[in-house]
Formats: sequence, C-alpha cells, structure tokens
Amino acid sequence: MFAYILRVHAPYSEEGKEFFQRFKQEPGLLHAYDLQGVDDPDDAVLLAVWETREAAERYLNEAPLRREVDQAYPTVTRTKYEVLDSK
Repeated sequence: MFAYILRVHAPYSEEGKEFFQRFKQEPGLLHAYDLQGVDDPDDAVLLAVWETREAAERYLNEAPLRREVDQAYPTVTRTKYEVLDSK
C-alpha cells in the first residue's frame, strides 16, 4: 500500500466537497479521509491510501482532477508515504 497526505490552508467550500466526492471514485484508491482542523477550520488535510504506488502515481501524473485541485488551491502540498503496517 501507498499513501499521501494532501494539505491546504483554505476555507471549506462546496468546490472542495465536490472535489472530494469525485476523488473517492479514483481507481486504486482504498481509503480517503477529508479532515478539518479543530483549532483552525481552514487547515484542510486529505489522507489517501492507495492499493499501490503505481495507482497513486497514475492519479498524480494523469488525472484531470489532480490538475483542477492544484489550480483551485495553489498552496496545496502532498507528502508521499510507503505504508509499513496498518489495522
């Protein structure tokens, strides 16, 4: 398994909600969590767990949705992780 954490500092919006609904349909995506900061509601985090690194890379390199998200949220960052263990 492979994972990444997407982080952006922006108010929660209908556009963000729509992006997440579309994201959940990506092939190879096992789990996705849309998180909002408790102390800072504009601290948005998305945790994505993929079947394989290749599935994640395919989304990151080829998906139109990824480009749309990057255009809507220019400060977005993604940190990639190999999943070593899980429950």
